[in-house]
Amino acid sequence: MSSPMIEAFLIDEDNEDKVWSHGLAVAHVLHVLVGPHRIKRNRHERRASHLVVGLDRQGRCIAVPVEPTHEYGVWRPVTAWFCKIHEFSWLP
Repeated sequence: MSSPMIEAFLIDEDNEDKVWSHGLAVAHVLHVLVGPHRIKRNRHERRASHLVVGLDRQGRCIAVPVEPTHEYGVWRPVTAWFCKIHEFSWLP
């Protein structure tokens, strides 16, 4: 199965608050799509169907669970966090 096309993230007040609760700014999350990143299926029965793992501008690994929107290529982050060790290994 191929990875979905994710061209942009839809940020709203709810997911912005969740990102902040993990010590990240929205800018960190948005930058993940700019550089090298990997899109993986999320674990079974999670709200977010996929997980995007990439680097922010400072080279820190960020994991972003995402769910599709009604607009092609636009996905909504559920939250985001600094990568765990096993997630860092997924980077291209």
